[in-house]
Amino acid sequence: MKKKNKNFKINRKYRKLDKCNLPFEFYDKNKEKYEWVNYIKYIDNTMTYNRNKYLIDAIETICKVGITYNYNINNNCNNKNYQSHCHNFDSVLKELYFYPESFNIPDEFKEDYSKQELNFIEEIQKYLLFIKLKDFQYSKEYKLIEEKVTKIFSQEKINLIDKIKIAYLNIKSQKILYKNKLARCHNERQAKYQNYDHLILSKEKIKNIINNHQKFLIRYSPYFKNTKTFSSIGKKYLLKDENYNILASIEIMENQIIKFKDFKQAMAKEVKDFQNYKKALKKNYIALDKSFNDESLIVYEKIKVLEKY
Repeated sequence: MKKKNKNFKINRKYRKLDKCNLPFEFYDKNKEKYEWVNYIKYIDNTMTYNRNKYLIDAIETICKVGITYNYNINNNCNNKNYQSHCHNFDSVLKELYFYPESFNIPDEFKEDYSKQELNFIEEIQKYLLFIKLKDFQYSKEYKLIEEKVTKIFSQEKINLIDKIKIAYLNIKSQKILYKNKLARCHNERQAKYQNYDHLILSKEKIKNIINNHQKFLIRYSPYFKNTKTFSSIGKKYLLKDENYNILASIEIMENQIIKFKDFKQAMAKEVKDFQNYKKALKKNYIALDKSFNDESLIVYEKIKVLEKY
């Protein structure tokens, strides 16, 4: 006879997984989401279903290994050097999202991350700060309830009435917390910039655009096949430099797809040395696509600066 943990209940939806001692990607129809589930039988003959949202968490348990991402945040502790860590990258992003102002990775812990992850974090953090998203703070109302709960737990004896109070206060604190997090997600600057695409250019090129020394953009893609399937008029962009600093916003006023050979000086009057500028463009595009030539199609866009930051 199987011995069951008193806190364990057989869940009928997992009944076919009793032989799955490796994580199985299970779809929960009621919750409409996937989870990784494996059946564990312990040495004392107790058993349970191990459930994880991410495969990395499930596989760590199986293989008895793990990874650690270290970082610092404020976390409402009045200490910007408060050190914490996570065991998957998505959890790191969650901390960054809730504490964009104080989140940082000390130099001694940067080796925990790949170069791609560090760049990803930097770009996200700079955008969150650009839309003026603040570190999450627990409201005074929430803190007051937490103090009441702590005071009850500090008593020598906790009676039935105290337990009822704790249950009530916990429900109330969760409602307040939900309300606080919901309010934080109403961001006016995100509403303003949510439909802007992001374009990374050199700091020098952005400076030229801001100072009206370049009133156009030239772009190439190997996928442009004809002159009738592309339109960018009205499209807006946030311009980022190589370090992901957002320096300006622009709008496309006119655009046309032309052959590279038809890109003439008259289309770029503000460019002083047009021939060298065009040669440099061609060199860059050949590096991107060896088949690029004078007959290849490019996009020529006239732009207007909307804001400087």
